[in-house]
This record gives sequence, C-alpha cells and structure tokens, in this order.
Amino acid sequence: MSLHLSERHDAEHSPWGALSYRFDIIVAGRRAGTISLRVGTTHLLTHLAGQIGFSVDPTFRGRGLARKAVLALLPAARLHGLRELWLTTTEDNLASRRTLENLGCSFAGRVPVPQNYVSYAQGEREKLRFRLALDGGD
Repeated sequence: MSLHLSERHDAEHSPWGALSYRFDIIVAGRRAGTISLRVGTTHLLTHLAGQIGFSVDPTFRGRGLARKAVLALLPAARLHGLRELWLTTTEDNLASRRTLENLGCSFAGRVPVPQNYVSYAQGEREKLRFRLALDGGD
C-alpha cells in the first residue's frame, strides 16, 4: 500500500478552512480509496469533519487499508505540529469505528450535527468523536 498526493489546498481554498491534503490509497497499482489530512484545530475539524477522513472502495475493504493509511499520515501530522488528531464517524459506521479502535483512538463523546452542516441534510444527527494522541500520551 502506498499513498499518492492527489490534491493540496491552502486554507483559503480548502472546504474545511484549513491546509488540507488528499491522497489516493494505492494497492497493486490500483486506487483503493482516499485519505485526507486537514491541518487545523477548528470546531469543524475537531467535532464534525475530523482532521483525518478516509474512504476505502468496497472491493478493497476488510484488509486494514484505512488503518495503514492513517499510520502513514502520522509523520506528516507531527511535522505540521499536531500533537493529537480528532477523527469522527457515525454510530452506524462499524467499519470506521473498528478502524479507530484498532488505531488506539479513545472515544471522546457524541456531538450533535448542526442543521447548517452538510451531512445534516443527508440525515446525520450525531457524530462520534475519537482522539488519537501523537505524543505517546493519553
């Protein structure tokens, strides 16, 4: 598995209002999904979108690729001065929750999705927040 940078956005051009990178997850020369690193500590990133977001295409699921991709991004997060990462998911996304648990993330609670947030229109009413310490501490 490798990561190939597909997009980079400065904060003023990023949908998250923060410096962001999007990578394709590559397996055996094929795109297996994407992962993004969003460098910032705004409420949007720490409570709703997450500082890391990932998606694995259905034919590649069940191989631990999301976990491997997150681990591959940790040095970049550290280089940007982040000491912890916030990741979010929904109650029904069991695969994402397993990935976060396997990474050693700690559950930090539930937050309501505001009506003006994009996923509210898709029926999301709550996000689960997880914290991943980068400095070796809890």
